[in-house]
Amino acid sequence: MTIPQTPSAFPVAETVIDLALVRRLVAEQAPSQWAQLPVSYLATGWDNEVYRLGEKLLVRVPRRALAAQLAQREWLWLGRAATDSGLDLSAPMFVGVPTAEYPWSFSICRYVPGASAAGFSREQRDHYAGQLAGYLRTLHVVGPHDAPRSEFRGRPLSELDEVTRERVEQLPVAERNAAQGIWEAGLQVADYEGAARWLHGDPHPHNTVVQSRQSGVELAALVDFGDLCVGDPASDLGMFWLHFSPACRDKALADYGVQENSAVWLRARAWALRYAMLTAPLGDADPLGKIGRETLNLMLRDENLQGPRPA
Repeated sequence: MTIPQTPSAFPVAETVIDLALVRRLVAEQAPSQWAQLPVSYLATGWDNEVYRLGEKLLVRVPRRALAAQLAQREWLWLGRAATDSGLDLSAPMFVGVPTAEYPWSFSICRYVPGASAAGFSREQRDHYAGQLAGYLRTLHVVGPHDAPRSEFRGRPLSELDEVTRERVEQLPVAERNAAQGIWEAGLQVADYEGAARWLHGDPHPHNTVVQSRQSGVELAALVDFGDLCVGDPASDLGMFWLHFSPACRDKALADYGVQENSAVWLRARAWALRYAMLTAPLGDADPLGKIGRETLNLMLRDENLQGPRPA
């Protein structure tokens, strides 16, 4: 299947960020014990420019207004999610303020050694499937009634039906029936009726830090909690389709407590279809582009081979 790719990997930055700017922000605002530490560029993401600060810290600098809003949610709520779940979620240790040359707040947080899981093959990622299942099972505790909700994560699938069908229509004609079958199977099962639970919101492989060991790739942490919210856990679990091979995916879901073809499994698979369709058009410069295309191909192939699954 051929998916047209977008020419640019990332949304356009809405302000200029460079090493000199970040050094000035840190020197002028960071606590004195950090202000003189060396600063070096690390990575560019959809939402943030990321810099190393010394050996143990990171500076995350939003590159567009929407990212600054997401960062604010993270700063306000990540500590509460960490307390509720008992996980160390690396909440920001310091939040800076806007200046005359930079329009938004920035943050300093702990650096987690490792590499993006998006740089490893699906078979290599299978090694941490059980760890990710346990991590999300621990994270997905009931959140407070005033916790943030998301327009695009953790919601009933019916609320995303129109925009999802529009994306299905953009697929090659030969693939649309299979995609429609996956989506409708998720719509037809019962909506999540439990208490809203804390969600990472975007636990894809590029937000997953891993470390290579002799025994294989191990999970170190999930990062970038800008989409932190409460809602249906199936929203997070859909990312298992992007991370793992089918056999390891279903074993990890079973470890979490979700059986194949259950209502949660079918909703999670529908979420996975959305994620795969969103990432598949990304160009080769974005590590999620290849993963999205691979995931979409696997999902549609399996649906064509097996037909609609029973509810």
